[in-house]
Amino acid sequence: MRRLPPLNALRAFEAAARLGSFVAAAAELHVTATAVSQQVGRLERYLETRLFTRLPRGLVLTERGRDWLPDLTTGLDLLAHSTTRLRAREAGGTLTLTTLAGFATGWLLPRLQRFRDRAPRVDVIVRTGRNVADFRREDLDLAIRFAPGAAAGLHAIPLVGETLFPVASPSLFRHGVVPDSIAALSSLPLLEDTDAHPHQPWMGWRAWFRRAGLDPATARVAMHSNDAVVLTSAAVAGLGVALGRGPHVEPWLARGQLIRVTSESWRPDWQYFLTAPAAHFRRPAVRAFVDWAAEEAASDTPR
Repeated sequence: MRRLPPLNALRAFEAAARLGSFVAAAAELHVTATAVSQQVGRLERYLETRLFTRLPRGLVLTERGRDWLPDLTTGLDLLAHSTTRLRAREAGGTLTLTTLAGFATGWLLPRLQRFRDRAPRVDVIVRTGRNVADFRREDLDLAIRFAPGAAAGLHAIPLVGETLFPVASPSLFRHGVVPDSIAALSSLPLLEDTDAHPHQPWMGWRAWFRRAGLDPATARVAMHSNDAVVLTSAAVAGLGVALGRGPHVEPWLARGQLIRVTSESWRPDWQYFLTAPAAHFRRPAVRAFVDWAAEEAASDTPR
């Protein structure tokens, strides 16, 4: 028979050790600092050893605490991962989600088979669009949206950020000379999104030229589209230089169909969020997808 310490005490110690204080651990675990301290004391009595040295300004792990922490963290991570996979295998039904077409083709679809392997009983329906998701009128479980924060009345979990940078097909540079500055792009055809949010200056070439200290009027936009997938396809076809959105263009970069042009980049404050009414996150299929997507975002290994 295995003799194991109380799980709550283990979680309290691991959080306090990782964050350096009972107060920070309490905030993460949604309990009081006193409760964390009591759980750690309970664990120390169980183990018959001190794990922390309590100081006026924080906590310091003892030698035995430092030695034990890596194994404990590994064990808790394994338990959490195994539990997540088990819940995903048990989840079933249909998951209907909506996201941007560019994010779907660039980030979601190259990874989606891994979710299907994990949750084979969940049927995924992917809808694309830029409109604000209306969970009251539409049959939606979850939305992935690029935004500055959570919309009113919705719960949101950050997924990934986004970095923009100029991209083009290698075929655009017939003599092999790739421009190394924004100024050098003024002689090339530029591709631009015409349907960006008004508070997204990074989506337009004029803002990029202005940011580089150049006259924005010198930006020669040869093609406009309100569809990021069309713009990416146009860039792959050699029609010009597009502003590549990192999560949208990574498969084409990996295959060499697009290359980065110049070393310039722009990282907005906005992020991609998994968002829905709070009650939706208790649905097994949604919970399985959210757990999986968070792991994918953390590992960031598209295939």
